[in-house]
Amino acid sequence: MTRFLRPLFAAGSALAFVLAYPRFDLGWIAFAALVPLLAALRLPWGGENALARPFQAFRLGYLWGVVFFLALLHWIPRLPPENLTIPWFMIPALFLIAAYLALFPATVCLLTVVLARRGVPVWLAFPGLWLVADWLRGVGVFGFPWGATPYSVASLPHLLQFAEYTGTWGVGLWVVLINALIFGVLTMENARPQGILGLVLVALLLGPFLHGRSVLAAREPHRAVRVGLIQPNVGENKWQRAVRDSVVGVLLGQTKSLSVDYLARPPALIVWPETAIPARLPHEPIYRWQVESLVNDMGIPLLAGFPDGSRLADGTWTTSNSAGLFLPDSGMVARYDKRKLVPFSEYMPVPILDRVDFGQASFRKGDHPGVFTQLKEPFGVLICFESIFPGPSREMVGLGARYLVNITNDQWFGDSPAPYQHFAMNGLRCIENRVGMARAANTGISASIDPYGFVRESTPTFVEERIVVPVELGHGPTFYTRHGDWIVWVALLLPALGFLPGIRERSA
Repeated sequence: MTRFLRPLFAAGSALAFVLAYPRFDLGWIAFAALVPLLAALRLPWGGENALARPFQAFRLGYLWGVVFFLALLHWIPRLPPENLTIPWFMIPALFLIAAYLALFPATVCLLTVVLARRGVPVWLAFPGLWLVADWLRGVGVFGFPWGATPYSVASLPHLLQFAEYTGTWGVGLWVVLINALIFGVLTMENARPQGILGLVLVALLLGPFLHGRSVLAAREPHRAVRVGLIQPNVGENKWQRAVRDSVVGVLLGQTKSLSVDYLARPPALIVWPETAIPARLPHEPIYRWQVESLVNDMGIPLLAGFPDGSRLADGTWTTSNSAGLFLPDSGMVARYDKRKLVPFSEYMPVPILDRVDFGQASFRKGDHPGVFTQLKEPFGVLICFESIFPGPSREMVGLGARYLVNITNDQWFGDSPAPYQHFAMNGLRCIENRVGMARAANTGISASIDPYGFVRESTPTFVEERIVVPVELGHGPTFYTRHGDWIVWVALLLPALGFLPGIRERSA
């Protein structure tokens, strides 16, 4: 019976954890969803055989990872076929992604059991290892923190106000610690340490709630800038030359209408989404003239997303995913080229596969942060995928950005959970650095998020919209902005505490 219970616990834990993410948005379930996985590693009964063997633990963690990522990313094969060069490849691609990402929880489970066999309690070894693995999953050329633990509770911003000190990874450690302590309280036989652990658990549950309540009660309105957001709701066919003029016409028309609607009180900035204009804007005079003329007529600055490219001396092309700031009577005064590119989509991280056309682009990375200082209030730009990483936002706020602008084209995802999963991560960028954010998305969700992570105004998906939203300016650098991911080092120390004699005796 035990042989089947362990995999059932692991798979059930993974499926329960998926429910915390959009579109389910059952964030509260994240606080207990990992408990069955811990039970799979160390059964609450079973005597000497309660603890899983190391390779068995690896398999259980791998099973958890495969089930979790297949369920969370199930929308990948559902991507609209017109967006893909090889539509059928998305099914094996999903399994390959899940197979790779599952290595992280598998390694955590292996190391947890190895440490447990040396006397470290499972409930103490697991949280730090899990958090470090989550962090490692987001670094390097394959960095992909989609579905990281902290984003499981992104729908509960009133509990996450402490992220201005710990950052996103502090939120992740908090969630995993609660799971681990629940497991510890339920399985510990010695009444006294069980009681102490219970008190720590209560403190971890109540602390963020009371802190968040205090922070939100004491908040005072800060000055805001008004930003116009254009959501053109243009389909994939915009890249066809035959329809480019009509696509540009939609953008120009919407923007002109917005400026007329708010003639008495114009916004400080109007924002177009990622690659909104399907042209190499700096190099195509007709489209550039149209954009510059519009900006001159309105008298309002415009941030436009566009692809760019130029031919090098050797005949090859260099391309970029860019955003340019246009000022009245000045043209394009600054630009930013996306630095965090999506692997296997915007560039090929494995050179040997670069000759195969999977539909990927070949963008080059930008070489400087996207901070625009030409307006009265400097702002930082995140292009699409960049908003799911804490680092770029922190860097730009540290360089003086007073608010953030996220431009994206989530049309690729179609009507799936992906646009909602993508959008939900932005709230933590705001809390971490205590800045507001304006988000312009081609097909939605376009929105305004305040420095406390609450969505103030938003649009539905797959509709044409133009709105002006208030975006609250930053409160100044936070502890996290200044010190970064220090909590990851704390997480590394947690398993070491299990070697202390008192801890080992209590867990015996």
